[in-house]
Amino acid sequence: MLARVAVALVVPVLLVACGGADATSPPDTTGTGPVTAVVSTPGNTFSPPFTTISVGSSVRFEIRGAAHNVIFSTPGAPANVNVVTNTDATRTFNTRGTFPYDCTVHPGMSGEIAVQ
Repeated sequence: MLARVAVALVVPVLLVACGGADATSPPDTTGTGPVTAVVSTPGNTFSPPFTTISVGSSVRFEIRGAAHNVIFSTPGAPANVNVVTNTDATRTFNTRGTFPYDCTVHPGMSGEIAVQ
């Protein structure tokens, strides 16, 4: 009987303690907080081309293959990503708005982050 009571008290505590961070958000190794969206570069496109996040959230740009950059054209956007290859670059968005961006190395390679 005492063992059942102990289990009944311990299991809810373990479930709460193990809750932690949202399991769908991969860890951010740059130390800028949790990543809430990932944008990759399959070929000469950004995927997905349109991303929506919350204020204070981050986007990890996974740049693979050819060299690319991420140049924002709107005030309030985080720092641009210089031309890189086979690198991850995380940017945190602290301002509401719509932030279009381009890879100036590849004309027509564009994307947009909506921050709500």
